[in-house]
Amino acid sequence: MKNYMFLLIIITVVSCQRTKKENSDYQEIKEEELIPAPIVNESLTDKQLDHIKTIHEIFLEVYPISLDETITNFKKDQNPDSEIEVWLAMAESYKIFISKNNGDDQLEKRKEAFKLVLMRSMMTEEETINKTELKILTKKEAKEILDSYHLGKKPIKIETH
Repeated sequence: MKNYMFLLIIITVVSCQRTKKENSDYQEIKEEELIPAPIVNESLTDKQLDHIKTIHEIFLEVYPISLDETITNFKKDQNPDSEIEVWLAMAESYKIFISKNNGDDQLEKRKEAFKLVLMRSMMTEEETINKTELKILTKKEAKEILDSYHLGKKPIKIETH
């Protein structure tokens, strides 16, 4: 599901961070340079759709896109099962955090936690810590979120023409 919209999130997150450009393994891309990915899977299995619905429900308040758009995003993935695995791992980590931070007054904290776990899905824990400027979360909370994420990094692949 790391396609156009997720690139926008990452670009926004990364561009808002204070990073050392000379040490960065990441390339900034302007929004207008992004081309939406085509649909490569016309249909998804019932099991995949069930997982996608779960992912959508978990992240809806911090990533408010429609279920149809979420499904379409997964259809654009070369390997939707792999992406579903990543998003389910993100969801597990996020659910642990929100179980302790579930009040309406904690929404901004949950948004920052989502950005953190999203970045962690593409970077090592160390890279995530170094590239993230915490505004609301404490270092202890960030560490707990990162410790609860159990997959390795899976960078976004960008095709250039």
